Amino acid sequence: MNALVYRGLRLFFKNRQAVMGAFIAAIILIVLYVFLLGDNLASQLSAVAQPQMLVDTWMLAGVIGIVSASSTFGAASLLTRDRERNVYTDFMISPIKKSKIMLGYFLSTFLVSLLITVAVVIISELYIVFVSGGALLSLKQAAMLAVACLFTVFCSSAFMFFIVSFFNRMDTFSTMTSIIGPLLGFITGCYVPIGSLPETAHTVVNYFPLTSGIVLIRQILTENVLATENTQVTQTIKEELGITMNFQHETFVCLAILAISGIVFLAIALWNIKRFEAKR
Repeated sequence: MNALVYRGLRLFFKNRQAVMGAFIAAIILIVLYVFLLGDNLASQLSAVAQPQMLVDTWMLAGVIGIVSASSTFGAASLLTRDRERNVYTDFMISPIKKSKIMLGYFLSTFLVSLLITVAVVIISELYIVFVSGGALLSLKQAAMLAVACLFTVFCSSAFMFFIVSFFNRMDTFSTMTSIIGPLLGFITGCYVPIGSLPETAHTVVNYFPLTSGIVLIRQILTENVLATENTQVTQTIKEELGITMNFQHETFVCLAILAISGIVFLAIALWNIKRFEAKR
């Protein structure tokens, strides 16, 4: 299994297009707010002392969440590529347990996403401190951010593994990921503030599992900015920006949603792949 995990990591990081593709959704989000929406949103948040800082931390929380999902595309595609080339079949008839083979594919996807997400977290924090002039996260906040990213990456990897389980051809999978990538930005409330969405879209965002991870990351990154603000004003802004969403204001609830959703996605994916292989 270790060899399969290492193979997945090596093939992903050797593919420059896959590595660049992991950052596409994040780049779209940054461009969207730096050149189009950032100033307008900051002007709407004039009730707070540091509106631009709030926009920056809120946006970077979205970047971290989006990268945790988009970075799984290239890594997870290895399973589809191997199924198309019958490499996966060769693995399945080997003496290695099938469960270990599947776990190897999943762990390589998880580790790729985790490594890239950690890199983005470090870059984001450096930007907040040295460019935006914000405060460095405390040890407690940093620990909570690490836990939030770990659970978000797990759920994202399981979700993408679930998507991959339906595809045996790279061309159809590539088409689907080109749609899913930008779509994730909308259904997690990253491209447009949740308060600006219609009621139906707001409901979809609210109950999409990955939103819980991004909400938790937003709470951590914006905590220092909103710490000294008026409680009533702060609550309104948090609801508008999706920093708190219904029952997702509790850390344990967010982590539980991510963990349970990830396990369900992974279980369905494994069952789906076994079902497809049984038909071959």
